[in-house]
Amino acid sequence: MIVAKIVFALCACLLAVGIVQWKHQNGKREKQKYILEYAEKVTDLETQKKEEQRRQTMEEEKRQKFRTFQLDFMITHGSAFGGCCAICADGRRRKGSVPLDHVLMYGKHPSGKDFTYYIEEQGLEIRASEEPDALLVRSKEAPFEIREEGMGRDRGVSLHSALIKKDILYYIILESRHEISIRATRTC
Repeated sequence: MIVAKIVFALCACLLAVGIVQWKHQNGKREKQKYILEYAEKVTDLETQKKEEQRRQTMEEEKRQKFRTFQLDFMITHGSAFGGCCAICADGRRRKGSVPLDHVLMYGKHPSGKDFTYYIEEQGLEIRASEEPDALLVRSKEAPFEIREEGMGRDRGVSLHSALIKKDILYYIILESRHEISIRATRTC
C-alpha cells in the first residue's frame, strides 16, 4: 500500500510537471505563431508598398515619354562643355528624357588639343517638365547634391530629383564627387 501511494504520488508529480511543460510549450507556440503572423503582415505591406511605387513609377515614365522639352540645357564640367537642344535635327521637339551619359562633352586642352568624352554617371537624367520654364533633373539610383549659383559649396541639398529654372545656374555634385554646372535656357 505504501508502494502504491508512492507510485500514485510520483504519477501525480509527473502529471503536474507534464501539464506545466505542455502549458509552457503551448505558450511558446502561440508567441511564435503571433510573431510569424506579424512578420507575414509586415512583408505583405512592404510588398504592396513596393508594388505601388513601381506602378507609380511606370505611370510617370509613361507620361514622361510624351512630355516635350521647352528649354535647351548646357552643362559644363571643368573646361569642357556640352548641351542638348530642345529641337531635334529633323525639326521636331525632343520628348522624354536625356540621360547625362548621352551628352557629349567637348573641351580644349591647354596644349591646344581638342577632346570629347561622356560623363559616365549612371542613372542621372534631364527630363522635360510640365512647367514651360523649367527642366527636371532626376536620379534613378543614388541621390545627388544640388545648389544654386552663389550658394556655398557646403550648402547643397541631397535629392533624387530637382527642378531647375530657366537661366539660373545650378551646380550638381555627382555620386563620383565630380561637380558639373547646368543651366536651362531658350537657346544653346
